[in-house]
Amino acid sequence: MTAGIALLSPEVQLVATLRRASGWADTCLESREDVPVLVCDMVLAAQQAVALALCAVGDRIPEQAGATELLLRAASPARLPAPYTLPLPRSMRRDFEALVAARNAIMHPRGACWQILPMPLSAGLKASLAIIRHLILIQPVLADLVSPQQAEAITRDLVAVDALAEFLDDSALT
Repeated sequence: MTAGIALLSPEVQLVATLRRASGWADTCLESREDVPVLVCDMVLAAQQAVALALCAVGDRIPEQAGATELLLRAASPARLPAPYTLPLPRSMRRDFEALVAARNAIMHPRGACWQILPMPLSAGLKASLAIIRHLILIQPVLADLVSPQQAEAITRDLVAVDALAEFLDDSALT
């Protein structure tokens, strides 16, 4: 028997996660039960992007690093040198942490109702999008961190999630 079903590179994992998230973004307005899965996938995609960038510069990721811990590593010039360092303003960190808290509420159920309001969802999605775009598309630490085909797929899937975040912003104002 083989050790695993499939060997997936970190890049392939990120592309697959974003492909799923894009699908959830397309359906979650009609199907509320898709929102928690979208939240989980977007937190995971941000973590995957951070881990990919940090590993490319030789940083060893701790076995059970939390989502915010990974962000702080990527925001540290000591770990991810300029110009690759993740810009992490306080507001972006807060918005991402709110998305992580929503993800944790789903992943660690307590027998209570789960809810996320449109504005925190939109802000958290936008924070995840910014993290992924910066580390993978705008300022990758390696020119070939992802292949051109993977970059195209990532870009396409980010657009779908971004459209949902913008819609949530607009609908919250009316």
